[in-house]
Amino acid sequence: MAKFNEMQKNPEENFTTVEVDPVTGEYYITIPEWILNEYEWYEGTQVNMQVEGDCILITEVKDWQSLHNTLWSLM
Repeated sequence: MAKFNEMQKNPEENFTTVEVDPVTGEYYITIPEWILNEYEWYEGTQVNMQVEGDCILITEVKDWQSLHNTLWSLM
C-alpha cells in the first residue's frame, strides 16, 4: 500500500462514483486525469481490472499479454 500513498498527487481528486450509462445501462467509473497522465494512458489504452482483497487493481495490458490472451482463446 505504500506505493499507492506515494502516488496520491491530488488526494481530494482520488474519489469517484459509480455511474450508469443511460443508453447502454452499463456501469462505469471515471479515472482521474492525473492518473492517466502519470501512466501515459490515453483513449484506447487496454487495461486489466482484478480484485485483490478489498481493492480493485487496474493495470495496463501490455502487447505480449494481449497476444497471449488472444492465442489462448483460440486453443
